[in-house]
Amino acid sequence: MRKCWIITAASPVVFLGVLALIFLVPNPVGREFIKEAKALGYIVYTPDEAVALAYERCSTCHSEEKMLKYCSRCGPPFIVVTHFMKKYTEITNARNKDLNLRQFSDAEIVAITQAWNALIGNWESDWPEEDLRKLLNRDQALIDLLATPVEQRPIEDALKNTRAPGSYRRYDLGTSDKRS
Repeated sequence: MRKCWIITAASPVVFLGVLALIFLVPNPVGREFIKEAKALGYIVYTPDEAVALAYERCSTCHSEEKMLKYCSRCGPPFIVVTHFMKKYTEITNARNKDLNLRQFSDAEIVAITQAWNALIGNWESDWPEEDLRKLLNRDQALIDLLATPVEQRPIEDALKNTRAPGSYRRYDLGTSDKRS
């Protein structure tokens, strides 16, 4: 009887100790848990993490130069581009079973969109909102981001004075004084 009580009392202590080791002591397992928690939206991305994530995930398919030279004249705002990258990943995985690109989570895509908006330019105000909503289809995470004013987007606001070196500038489109 006494052994059962000791085991019952010690189990939560051991469990909490293991959790503390995983999360408080730097290690690969803890980093992976935290990375997954951020991707699922349980922990928010810092601006620096969002920039690193944008470069890491987008460079899987695109060169850094291609990303930095993107301009409003070449296509839609990043909020639409990132939505279509989600769709492209889905289509690519369906067609190429061996490739298996990791799909973007909603938290990742929102962080990546804000990072590129800040580093290269936010051209959402150059497009009618109803057109952007149509292009976003039913991507609720990005629709919610579109409805959020730029100054209330934490990553974009924190990086508002940061520009990616080598990014294309055309008539100062997408700069902070253009944002609404």
